[in-house]
Amino acid sequence: MRKSDIKAKIQSGERLKVIFINDVGFQYGAGIAHLRQIQSFLLLGHDVMGLCWVRGPESTIPFIPNNARGHWAGMHQLPVIHPDSGYCEADIIHSIVQKVIFFQPEIIIVGNLHGAKWPLELLIILRELDSLVVVYMHDCYVISGRCAYPGNCRLYEVGCNEKCPTPDEYPPLTPNKIHNQWKLRREIFCGPKGVPIATNSRWLLEIVHRALDNIHYADVVYLGLDDQLFSPIDRTLVRRLLGVPDDAFVILSGSVNVLEPRKGGHIFKEVVEFLNKEDVVFLVFGEESLGLEGVRATGLLRDYRKMPLLFSAADLFLGMAREEAFGQTICESSACGLPVVAFNVGGIPEIARNNINARLVNKISVSGLLDEINFFMRNPKEREAFGRAGRKIIESEFSLERQGERWMKFLANVASL
Repeated sequence: MRKSDIKAKIQSGERLKVIFINDVGFQYGAGIAHLRQIQSFLLLGHDVMGLCWVRGPESTIPFIPNNARGHWAGMHQLPVIHPDSGYCEADIIHSIVQKVIFFQPEIIIVGNLHGAKWPLELLIILRELDSLVVVYMHDCYVISGRCAYPGNCRLYEVGCNEKCPTPDEYPPLTPNKIHNQWKLRREIFCGPKGVPIATNSRWLLEIVHRALDNIHYADVVYLGLDDQLFSPIDRTLVRRLLGVPDDAFVILSGSVNVLEPRKGGHIFKEVVEFLNKEDVVFLVFGEESLGLEGVRATGLLRDYRKMPLLFSAADLFLGMAREEAFGQTICESSACGLPVVAFNVGGIPEIARNNINARLVNKISVSGLLDEINFFMRNPKEREAFGRAGRKIIESEFSLERQGERWMKFLANVASL
């Protein structure tokens, strides 16, 4: 289908056939973001299919939002299409492309692939199909030589190579292959045939422009969420359900892996140790949370529908990430009327707005976090005001409907190129 035809369908609100491709379906943070983007397309009335390596138990959880007018064709998986199963890159690409061709999509949106070890060369083949292809960036993987977050390294701007400081970290890559992967990304995204990129924050978009000269097209498409599901629940009721003291000051924190250094795990331990001397209860979700001392831990909650219970039981959400492209947990906590304390890094201030719905700490330090936590502990009226402001921000800017509108604008712009 010609781009002009796709643009006309977008402008007239006609039904589109859209396929979302990623590595692990609806699992973990990027997987939940993938799910929420699909929800927006279903609300708009489009036909949507998912294709992944492995979909996980989350695929069985009902997720189609109220008032959705579109058709969900299911999350299809290719669990054996993997290098560890003996598949070479050419065979992996062929298997994926055949599935895509069978669905005959007008639009192909590709999220994370590195969990499946699926080669990015796939994008070169997909862009030759009769479809509009877009890559959605959840992290920095598709502009670097291999890493999801570069930290202080700036090799991605001039040429990732065998001097990469973290070749053994996820996703690992043999050092002598890194430079070729860095060059491949420039072939995929730059020039007149470059695959367009949608980022989840302005912070990530700025990195894209620093990394990729002559990029074809890139812009921000902020994530959204179901603000009917993620909304405040009566705190007294929720605390009774969870067994949390009604008169305690409750701090909620968590991530997929709360002990990951990028998520500030060691700093969080210090905060807990200090505040446990006060009348504070910590609720923590995520992998490895069950091993933490001094907290009430849930482990990894695979059913995201339970998360509003935790947010509604707390007085404050504590974000610990030292590097973060967007911050979905901050979006979720704000939707549930919680004020936020977090570090002023990455895309976080684009959702957690200082002195509006959040208090942000500019220097990575325990003392800075403690100062802002104490501010909210001492000022209950401010907690309520910040919480209300956060809810308004989500309703006006980060709902599924707003996410869908941003996607349609982005796709219409790409189809106009």
